[in-house]
Amino acid sequence: MKTKLTRHPVRTARGLLAAIGLVAFQAQASCGSAFCSVDTHWDAQGLTHGEGLSLDLHYSWAKADRLRAGSQRISAEAPSASGEELENKRTINQLLSANFEYAINPRWNLAVDIPLVIRDHAHTLDSTAGTPIDQSAKFSQLGDIRVVGKYKFDSGNPFAGYGLRFGLKLPTGAIDRIMSPADPADPATPYKLERGAQPGSGSTDLILGAYRYSSTPGSAWSWFASGEMQSAFRTRDHYRPGNSVTLTLGGGYTLSPAATLLLQVNALHRGRDGGDNANPASGGRFLNLSPGLSYTLTHQTQVYGFIQMPLHQYANTDPATPGSGQLTVPWSLALGLHHHF
Repeated sequence: MKTKLTRHPVRTARGLLAAIGLVAFQAQASCGSAFCSVDTHWDAQGLTHGEGLSLDLHYSWAKADRLRAGSQRISAEAPSASGEELENKRTINQLLSANFEYAINPRWNLAVDIPLVIRDHAHTLDSTAGTPIDQSAKFSQLGDIRVVGKYKFDSGNPFAGYGLRFGLKLPTGAIDRIMSPADPADPATPYKLERGAQPGSGSTDLILGAYRYSSTPGSAWSWFASGEMQSAFRTRDHYRPGNSVTLTLGGGYTLSPAATLLLQVNALHRGRDGGDNANPASGGRFLNLSPGLSYTLTHQTQVYGFIQMPLHQYANTDPATPGSGQLTVPWSLALGLHHHF
């Protein structure tokens, strides 16, 4: 028998928003493929429900157009027939994701996240032919699917809990998109979009995480903390994405039975990418502030939105070229809808 969603207003809001600023960087002056994504592991944020299926649809938007080396803003180099990419333009990243989650019982959940990556990247190629050209790549393609299982421990307290997440990121996204037009110095050879900006990474990654949440009966306040590690263990085409660790601390304040204010601090540490097709100017440390709002439409349906703003950004440079940089985002946006069937 299908069990309806059992909802506590504060914990519902907390479950709706766990913003993790996922930023992947690649190339001499990296394209900076960046996403602001919403973590909709509802049980991991304190929302409990019976057996059944839920669907979370969310959309995120981020425009990477600020070149950064370390923690400093820098300007793109002037053309000099170097043959390198000059990251003097932008990468517009959009993500439309469908997350299907099935609660087998109050302890075990299984979630499958299917992303559509919509990207528009442009830069200037400092061709060795002596004439700089503007190159671009636009696509809307399936990204890397995530399959995550979750186990919630029995805390003995209906207003607090903790658990574990574990799963895989699968190499379902393409890694062969190209830029156009081709390099005038070698017009017969397709010019590949850098690996960090492709729809997929080409790797199979292990995902491990943990969470804790708590609220007080009769109080409008609640809080949660979560962390997740992702590491590639199977790669292809001489590219390995850097290991990443994300940490989130957040809280919610109930304004009314339907509306809740949300606030989070999100931290990300990402290692340098590795392999012959990787750029050492990748990875870094990032700290973001994410205010948001959730609103309950019905007993089973909620909508949410938030803006993510950087508090600190440190983009790794190529040790051999300290002046190299990565494109970073000044802010990002996410909107979504969650429904329990």
